[in-house]
Amino acid sequence: MNRAEEDYIKALYELTVERDRKMVKTSELAYQFGFTDQTVNEMIRKLKNKKLVNFIPYKGVSLTKDGLDIAIKMIRAHRLWEVFLTQKLGFNWSDVHENAEMLEHVSNNQILDKLYEFLGEPKYCQHGNPIPSVDGKVKPISITPLIDLKKGDKFKLVRVLDKKDLLHYLDTLNINLYDSFEVVNIDDFLQTITLKNNEIQYDINYHIASMLFVEISKI
Repeated sequence: MNRAEEDYIKALYELTVERDRKMVKTSELAYQFGFTDQTVNEMIRKLKNKKLVNFIPYKGVSLTKDGLDIAIKMIRAHRLWEVFLTQKLGFNWSDVHENAEMLEHVSNNQILDKLYEFLGEPKYCQHGNPIPSVDGKVKPISITPLIDLKKGDKFKLVRVLDKKDLLHYLDTLNINLYDSFEVVNIDDFLQTITLKNNEIQYDINYHIASMLFVEISKI
């Protein structure tokens, strides 16, 4: 497989398996990659011919068993390298994606198994995404976005989208993964959600709130 094919397989995993969906429309893949529908359809045909995806017209695309196996390896490689780059080489969480993208395509299973052991068998990357174990098992992934919360909800930030501008913005606010907050106000007119952490308040706009995923406190 070439790198572009592997990227499609990985994106399909993120859009289906991690979101508990059976299929994803090709238009969503086009939006994800910023490609035309024609470009995406051509790639899907190639992957279908290799028996890596199932495609049902007007319904969408899903991974076959072989496609899923490849996706798990790619996801595992990418997230392990992100952990290594941040924990061992001191990269900021906003600067590891591109390097991990390159490393994931040249990592065999032996390297990944050794890396997994060396890092202490991490369950999540620094963005909160689950890392598949050696046998492909993964911990649950948070799919509850901050934007769905209501006033008075208390929560822990457990996952963020791996987008450079978003991560830089969170750094300027000194907001980190696993920080705890309370929703103290929601302003539909200004489209902001006001959060409180100890005595510090943050106004987060709806767009950013849709990219932050939380674990709601039960107490």
